[in-house]
Amino acid sequence: MIKVFFLCLACFWACFGFGQSNSVFLDQYSLEEGLSQSGVNCILKDQRGYIWLGTQNGLNRFDGHQFVTYQHQPFQVNSLSNEFILSLCEDRRGQLWVGTRQGLNRFDRVNGIITRYGTSYKLTVQTLLEDRDGSLWIGTPDGLFRMASTASPKLDFQKLVRSSDYLLKDRVIYTLFQDAQGFLWAGTNQGLYRISPIEKGIRRVIPWSLPHTPVYSIVQDSQHRLWIGSEAGLHQLTTQKPGPALLFRPTKQPILALLASHESVLWVSVRNEGIYRYDLHNSTLPLLSHWTGNAKKGLQSNVISSLYQGPDPKEDVIWLGTRDAGIQVFSHAKNSFQHWEDLITPPGSSQLFFSLYTDRHNNLWAGTYRGLFCINRNTLESQQFSEKLLGERIHTILEDYKGTLWVGSSKGLYYWNGRQFVSDPAHREFPMVSKLYEDQHHQLWIGTGKALYKRSTTGQLTRFDFSSKGPGSTIEAIQEMPDGTLWVGTSGGLNRIDTNGRITSYYNQTDDPESLLSNEIYDLHRDRKGQLWIASSKGLSRLFFRDGHPHFEHFTEQEGLANHVVYGMLEDEEGRFWMSTNRGLSRFDPRTQTFRNYTSRDGLMANEFNNGAFHRSADGTFFFGGIGLLVSFNPQELTESRFTPPVVLTSFRKFEKLFAFDSLLAHDHQLTIQAKENFFSFVYNTLDYSSPQKNQYAYLLEGFHTNWNFSGTRRYISFSNLSPGKYTLKVKASNADGLWNDSQMLQIPIVVVPPFWQRWWFYAICLLVVGGTARLIYGYRVRKQVAHLLELEKVKLTENERVRKLAAQDLHDEFGNTITRISMLTEIIKARLPEPSSEVLPLLTKISDNANRMYQGTKDFIWAINPDHDNLYEIAIRLKDFGDDVLDKTGIRFDISGLEESLRNYVLPMGMSRHLIFLFKEAISNTLKHAQATQTFLAFERQGEEATIRWIDNGQGFDASKRRKGNGLLNMESRARKFEGLVTIESVPSQGTVVSVRIRLPQKKYTEST
Repeated sequence: MIKVFFLCLACFWACFGFGQSNSVFLDQYSLEEGLSQSGVNCILKDQRGYIWLGTQNGLNRFDGHQFVTYQHQPFQVNSLSNEFILSLCEDRRGQLWVGTRQGLNRFDRVNGIITRYGTSYKLTVQTLLEDRDGSLWIGTPDGLFRMASTASPKLDFQKLVRSSDYLLKDRVIYTLFQDAQGFLWAGTNQGLYRISPIEKGIRRVIPWSLPHTPVYSIVQDSQHRLWIGSEAGLHQLTTQKPGPALLFRPTKQPILALLASHESVLWVSVRNEGIYRYDLHNSTLPLLSHWTGNAKKGLQSNVISSLYQGPDPKEDVIWLGTRDAGIQVFSHAKNSFQHWEDLITPPGSSQLFFSLYTDRHNNLWAGTYRGLFCINRNTLESQQFSEKLLGERIHTILEDYKGTLWVGSSKGLYYWNGRQFVSDPAHREFPMVSKLYEDQHHQLWIGTGKALYKRSTTGQLTRFDFSSKGPGSTIEAIQEMPDGTLWVGTSGGLNRIDTNGRITSYYNQTDDPESLLSNEIYDLHRDRKGQLWIASSKGLSRLFFRDGHPHFEHFTEQEGLANHVVYGMLEDEEGRFWMSTNRGLSRFDPRTQTFRNYTSRDGLMANEFNNGAFHRSADGTFFFGGIGLLVSFNPQELTESRFTPPVVLTSFRKFEKLFAFDSLLAHDHQLTIQAKENFFSFVYNTLDYSSPQKNQYAYLLEGFHTNWNFSGTRRYISFSNLSPGKYTLKVKASNADGLWNDSQMLQIPIVVVPPFWQRWWFYAICLLVVGGTARLIYGYRVRKQVAHLLELEKVKLTENERVRKLAAQDLHDEFGNTITRISMLTEIIKARLPEPSSEVLPLLTKISDNANRMYQGTKDFIWAINPDHDNLYEIAIRLKDFGDDVLDKTGIRFDISGLEESLRNYVLPMGMSRHLIFLFKEAISNTLKHAQATQTFLAFERQGEEATIRWIDNGQGFDASKRRKGNGLLNMESRARKFEGLVTIESVPSQGTVVSVRIRLPQKKYTEST
């Protein structure tokens, strides 16, 4: 009974499968695009987002735009061991493992090094799997091998465990899979085996439906059901049953590959039968579609050797590796469009669509260049009505309120009478019908090549003629407004017919930018807000009124429209317009005034649409037709990708020389640019494979730019002559639907090293050199100036000394002689007086005494102005002579110390010697008058750059703290201040007095050698 049930089920699926449409849109990449070979055995997407393809002639890395091929090189040990690639695996460390016909390879992509393993065994590595513990399992025709850990720094193929240790001896391992519970499954040439990595046990699964049959593919769906593809067909294994059940065998051909997609669709590749797709949501597993090879833009091969979908649930694409047609890519977004052109038979020139319509019976009517076609949307059966009856060109189709189908063609007006199309009795009035329209009163408006006719519900005709500024006045579009006004678009302008039948015409005026954009009108549409939109040969326009006068707002390619030729427009439930053009479809949102364009890169079989070939069915399906193109879709069901792909750097150049970027970043995690390399460029890419040509890019160089630079689809950027410093290059991208990946942008730290002449140490050296040089120059100039000044000073001093000497000699000679004569004359007078007079003699004595005192004072002055006496030695001699002179007959002992010839070397400033002499004369005089001393002492002492002169007596002394300062003491302090000396008086009653003067020793006197 079970056999009968499954047999019936299989027959049902088989029959249902052959009734499905073969329409599918697949991108193809083959040798023309750079793939190294057409047979793709395995597919893998790595952690960075690159697609790796193993072919019979090398390993290919694909980024959506170009292929990079790695092959075996006979004389390079770091190349692949063999170029026939059978399996791929990426471990948790990001290392890529490549299985070939002759051994295993590990590819370190950061350093670009390939390491070979197992070449001595010459193993053919058919499948690879890294389990949850990090062990690598290798399936070969000689059995199963296991590498304990791929992270070992001393990785050696000898550490692999031979399969003879298990029950898989001499088994050919075709596929390996680890399920959600952690069990490993091995598909072999002798059936299915389950391996427990923990228990290290192997159990063979031997159900009645899987006896010793080769198993090629194993997958698990979101409900944890295992699906097994074998020579016997498709099997399902659940935990509730003891073994897998045979569900489906389309033919006697084996199942080569399986894929349980994120969308819960089971993809089944059958040798020579193409692809079967089943709905995993339904327990009965209904067939969704069956694709066979050689379809237009569809499957190009019936042998699909590998199926793959990336791990991200948001990812939109599925990869199909074929045996002889390269790699094909299925995108859900691109297959949101349903294509009908293949149902129009016979294909060829008849696939030029002029009109479309769906009737109340769910039939699609298509007017072409070779007559009329009717397609049953439920059964997909089509019927053709000969062009001999209706005419070659079917321009317009309409079903009126009664359900009557009207057809306007190049031969006139026809309607369906339930059995056939018959011509309208009034068709002689209009041999060519270009447009049909039914107004709110169910009147039929008939547009022709010369005039517009209104056909009442009773069949009465009313004609409207239009003037034209164009080559003709063919009626192309008709639209009724809520107030009953009718707008008519022709090939020669836009016309308005009011409720009274009056016609107003509008045309393009070159001097008025708010006039009609083009006189060639293709479609008119009244939106849900009651606004009129005009599709023309130059773009899209919106009618609005200002001060009661009509004006037009325009949208063209400059605003984002796909093409300036707009054939027709349909409005969806969100108020967006879908327009057919010569370059695909444009979706326009009036609220944001933004466009989203769809072309052949988005799933359309072609880009060029046609006038009149557009229609919205009662169920909300949009139909658009053109040249070789008839497509339908529901705007609310269109799939838009939510996948935000990462941005990667694909190449880096300095002065157009290519560098390995990964290795440059591996060391210090930043890109260092030397000063001589300050011209460099990047090529980047976003790894979104749905529509890579439509991805948009923007970049920002932090430290240089303040705002993002949007570069469109350009993936190249270069920089030159950047100032030294630290920068960060940021690149972000959007997918084909305009979703930007702000969280996965590319960020590259860049350090531009300054040239040596801009480095801090160079500045320091220059500063030191300049500073040192300036110091030397300054020092030299200062020394030179000082020497000059010193020389001048020396000259001045010499001259000053000469003048002082002359003055001293002159004063000595003249003034001394004069005083001497006065004294001598006084003595002569005294001697000649006859007798001493008591009045005259005292006067003469006073004259003589004053003359002597004046002579002594003059001698001190003359001595002081003589420059030869400006030194300590002369001062010491002068004071000694004075002391000897005044103390000689007083009985006071006088001693002197420190009187040395070396004191001559200390030249004193001019006038200082005079002040010192008078200061100490005052001190000696005070001793004579007040001290009552018996012993005095004059001492000269030198301490470094200072000298001290002391006058010491042993007289009665006084209390220095109590005694009021007299004129003598004040005079001494005043004189000391004049030469910046310091005078101190130390005295204790009964212990004598010490007068000290401390002076700074000036520079030594210049010698002749100086």
